Amino acid sequence: MNDPQANPAPSATAGEPVEAAQRLPTGFGPWMDRLVDWVDRIGVRQATLAIVGSSVLLSVLLDVLWHLLAGWPLSTRSLLLATLLPVPIAGLGAGITLRLIVALDQARSRAEQLALTDALTGVRNRRWFMTQAALEFERATRHGRALALVLIDVDHFKRVNDEHGHQTGDRLLVEIAQTCAATLRRTDLLARFGGEEFIVLLPETGQREAVRLAERMRQAVQAGLRDPQHPLQVPVTISLGVVAMSAATPTLDALIRATDQALYDAKRAGRDRVHTLPLSLGG
Repeated sequence: MNDPQANPAPSATAGEPVEAAQRLPTGFGPWMDRLVDWVDRIGVRQATLAIVGSSVLLSVLLDVLWHLLAGWPLSTRSLLLATLLPVPIAGLGAGITLRLIVALDQARSRAEQLALTDALTGVRNRRWFMTQAALEFERATRHGRALALVLIDVDHFKRVNDEHGHQTGDRLLVEIAQTCAATLRRTDLLARFGGEEFIVLLPETGQREAVRLAERMRQAVQAGLRDPQHPLQVPVTISLGVVAMSAATPTLDALIRATDQALYDAKRAGRDRVHTLPLSLGG
């Protein structure tokens, strides 16, 4: 389990499984980003019409300028050709360009999702969690709303890796993440906090309800991993620390430290249990 003092809140854990994903580019240069945003804002059809219309207008203006500089008289035929000729060319070019823009935008979205997702378990990573948790903490503090935090640690995880191999340990983490996620509400925020630790933020949740949800996660993991039909056949349990913020809780970092202390108490008391701290200690 992590030392509470060694867990500063603002940054993601170094060496997190998504480190490689975080190095993926999320932009394609300022001009391309602005172009993608413009297409997103007005839609592909409107963007195509705008590009074709601009091409036609530019063609007409260039035709007029060419005739004036050459001293030629303007004719209806030349203006008509200047208007009609760019349409198929501009339409084809606009279609290809916009398809490329959409593909780049989708690639950027995928890269951004990878940068915020734990590569192993598929849940969100610490970087995403700290950003969202800071927003929820600020909202709860400003409006006097309830907020609770749950820190989860897999019991004897090193023993699993040593006795069953790291691949089994990895699959175990995936199972635990999926099991915990299935027991939570849509508004709850689950993330991998680092190593064998997961963290859950429970908006609009007081201490009693947070303990109940944590106990439900503990029982679900215990029941699932001890099922005789479970493919891993590794009876593993989890320990959970739960703290609800109070009016005296100064920062999100203080709330995380208090929750880490509650988790430490659960481990020291024998593991496979939920421990909490009095509300007055959440600050």
